[in-house]
Amino acid sequence: MKFFVTGGAGFIGRHLCEFLLANNHQVTIFEDFSNSNEKNIKNICENGALVIEGDLSDYLLLEKSVKDFDFVIHLAAKIDILESISNPEISNKVNVEGTINILRACVKNNIKNIIAASSAAVYGNSKIIPVNEDSIPNPVSPYGADKLSMEFYLRAFANAFNLNTISLRFFNVYGNGQSNAYAGVITKFLKNIHENRTIEIFGDGKNTRDYVFIDDLIHGIIQAIKNIQGQRGTVYNLGSGKSTSVTDLALLMLKISNKKLEINYKSPRPGDLLFSEVEISKAKNELKFFPKFNLELGLTKLLQEME
Repeated sequence: MKFFVTGGAGFIGRHLCEFLLANNHQVTIFEDFSNSNEKNIKNICENGALVIEGDLSDYLLLEKSVKDFDFVIHLAAKIDILESISNPEISNKVNVEGTINILRACVKNNIKNIIAASSAAVYGNSKIIPVNEDSIPNPVSPYGADKLSMEFYLRAFANAFNLNTISLRFFNVYGNGQSNAYAGVITKFLKNIHENRTIEIFGDGKNTRDYVFIDDLIHGIIQAIKNIQGQRGTVYNLGSGKSTSVTDLALLMLKISNKKLEINYKSPRPGDLLFSEVEISKAKNELKFFPKFNLELGLTKLLQEME
């Protein structure tokens, strides 16, 4: 099949494109390289991926570029939560208006299958945990609001134009190759551990997150691709199904690294979620999504890959 992947040079995009190419699919990456680097996809291009450099705001380029594809996988986004708070109009332009441009281009070119990356940020600080796909969204950042809006546009276009669309709510993804600019807490902890520096935690360390290993996330995207027929904006959670506090994460990483470093607690940051715990039974039942890596196993593999 022929795949058009927005944000294909990013952390998740690179892993997905590598998998698709290894399984004999054709891949075209649409990328503005605002938070990625051309050097990072050199091997992907050598294996056959094509690259179109462009911006999601350029509708005419999208319309021209997205012809004759079987699938669009929409991963491109502004993902910095603090930036979305300080510049919500920029976040909205990329995350919402950019998604609308993708959908319009798909309709124009009669492309029926679209999967988009949503986020756990749509839930915000839910009063009832674990959250599931029927939980009432309560975003605490413009980024979370953007992703929720994106989901509704996927549903609306699916209903209006008879498209097959799925929104995948990614939880805290980790793995080899995350950029420093948009790295999650695991990557930041790894950097401090490697440099034998104090580990810094924002807040009291009791905040919980669901950390999902990149290999499991790619498995989830592939299962969505296989099960997209008849979906009309269906939403699925993709996580590990297990919640871990930030302090416990730090202690586990120190244990795996066999190091003893000080942990320093700092003032919490605006927009950060307090508790994140997710129910993934819908993805298990309908997509046959079954994560293989618990946190310790995933972290151990990550450290091995980085050596």
